Amino acid sequence: MTSKNSKPLNMVGGGGKHVRSHSLKSFPAVAAAVIDNRKPPDNGSGVAAAAGSDPQTAMKITSTWKQACDRTRDRTKQLLRRTMSWKSNTIIMQPEERKPDESSSTWEIHVWASWMKRYASEDESKTLDIPFKLSPLQEEKLLIFFKYYLDGDCDGFVFEHDFHQFAEKLRRFADWSPNSDEYIILKQVLTELIQVFIQCESGQNVSFTSLSTEDWLKIWCQTLSRCNVVSDMPLWLKYFQNILFKSLDSGKGEIEKSNLQRFYCTFLDSNCEEAKQVVIDAIYDSLTSNGDFKLDCDTWGHCFANWLLGTKPNGCGQWLFGKCGPTPEFFPIDYSAMNSTVDTRDTYSHKKRSDRHSIVV
Repeated sequence: MTSKNSKPLNMVGGGGKHVRSHSLKSFPAVAAAVIDNRKPPDNGSGVAAAAGSDPQTAMKITSTWKQACDRTRDRTKQLLRRTMSWKSNTIIMQPEERKPDESSSTWEIHVWASWMKRYASEDESKTLDIPFKLSPLQEEKLLIFFKYYLDGDCDGFVFEHDFHQFAEKLRRFADWSPNSDEYIILKQVLTELIQVFIQCESGQNVSFTSLSTEDWLKIWCQTLSRCNVVSDMPLWLKYFQNILFKSLDSGKGEIEKSNLQRFYCTFLDSNCEEAKQVVIDAIYDSLTSNGDFKLDCDTWGHCFANWLLGTKPNGCGQWLFGKCGPTPEFFPIDYSAMNSTVDTRDTYSHKKRSDRHSIVV
């Protein structure tokens, strides 16, 4: 007897194998029996008869599938995948499909690397162990100071007395007394200048030791090789910069154009080119950025640093101690369109050729 809730047993293929249709563990055996029943028998002559044409067998297979799928609705996909391996009487368990994680990125990262060979700039020469060299413009500026401010007799050599003559000429220009604080500072700076530039061996008298232009440039090259910014300058050079500003100061905390012109006439020549009004105007405009800044102590410090460290032309301190280097040339600007009236203006038209040379932007 069977209970009301029990399912009837199905016999497949006449093999005497009784399996429960709802048992998942015994379901492969049902499939194996079905496959064995559908194999065509070999009659010895190589002719195979179709065995799956029995309607009763087809009904049993259909009912078995319906019962199995009803019991396992949520795992129907897995059952269908299992049937793919029933022909070899094996079952392959495949993992469930995972939904793609929305938080994970689907972007692919590609990295390309390339090597570029470039030449070191002058600012990188110190980090690449390349010997520091003065630019041609720096050499020209330093040689002008050597020739016109220190070498009074123009023999190409500077001695100790030449430094003292420069200090005395600067004292008279600034109208300092021999006991003034400015002149005492100037003599201390002068002593440092002599020790740095006139290097004599032991036993030699510094008064008879000369300084040539080659030694002058060599010592400046060694000094400036350790200076990347203004704060890297040695202390004697900072004091020398300040004492020069005080000698040119008119008493208002700034350098006027008349004092600068008189300075060039004193040290260069009374008939020098820098003393001309056109040239002095160009020099003063370069120092003050066309009058936008006053030539006070800070502006003078920037111009002095540019005179020392500037390697390219058209700097603010290029003509600080005399005209040197190429003259800056700018392209001309035609302002006639801005000063014209509405009637005289040539209206643009793509159908008419215009003879105008300037436009208003």
